[in-house]
Amino acid sequence: MSGLSAVQWLPGAARLVAEARAELPQKDGLAAAFTALAALRAAGLAVPDQDEVAAAAGTVRAPGGPPAGAKGRDDFRLPIPCDAAAAGTEPAALAAAVETLSGKRLRVVPAVPASGEWSAAAVFELLAALWDVPRVAVIARLDPAELGSPDTPERALLDYLHTGVPPLWTNRWRPPGYHHVLLAGVRIGAEGTLVSVVDTYAVLGDNGVHDQPLEWVTAALAGSGALLLIADVAHAGVLTAAVTGAGLAARFPG
Repeated sequence: MSGLSAVQWLPGAARLVAEARAELPQKDGLAAAFTALAALRAAGLAVPDQDEVAAAAGTVRAPGGPPAGAKGRDDFRLPIPCDAAAAGTEPAALAAAVETLSGKRLRVVPAVPASGEWSAAAVFELLAALWDVPRVAVIARLDPAELGSPDTPERALLDYLHTGVPPLWTNRWRPPGYHHVLLAGVRIGAEGTLVSVVDTYAVLGDNGVHDQPLEWVTAALAGSGALLLIADVAHAGVLTAAVTGAGLAARFPG
């Protein structure tokens, strides 16, 4: 693709997408661990599996099935607890797991609104500032009910880029609680911006990758959504500056 429809990938996104696709699908209830594992492996770290990340992060799985057309995956190597009432992975715990499993080679910087709500301008400014590092991974904890359908036709996405009118297709998969994905790039048009999302099932988009209007990603972050920025420890200062420069706060939610 070229021109307005070209994806501008974040630094290191090609390997990040390749690692995520090679690991598809997520294990049942381990979306957070899946995204972190892809980030670790993209940095050249040989972490065994999603279980290793989930155990380090204290993940509690929730019951619930995969999206239509996908099979569940329950080949757990480690005993990961499952409890609907306590399910989830805390962003601070996931960040600590990434840093520990990387042997402190990676640093994780969180991003949440400094005050008020998420804004599309802040999300865009943050992503734009990340081209100042050689390699970065962005994990988003969000509500997938606010996203568009991963199989939205390309024509509708191109129309959005040119007109700013979001497509009408809504996401039919709504797992309990928050979902975790990777944000890997943007497509900038005359009136709209699409964010390239790396998801946890091959049926969601093109082998796990789909584009979402920036406004919908922002809406999906509303409430207790959070972003985790992952880069080599030497570039932690750049990540923090990107967060504060976008008017966000480098702290964990809650």
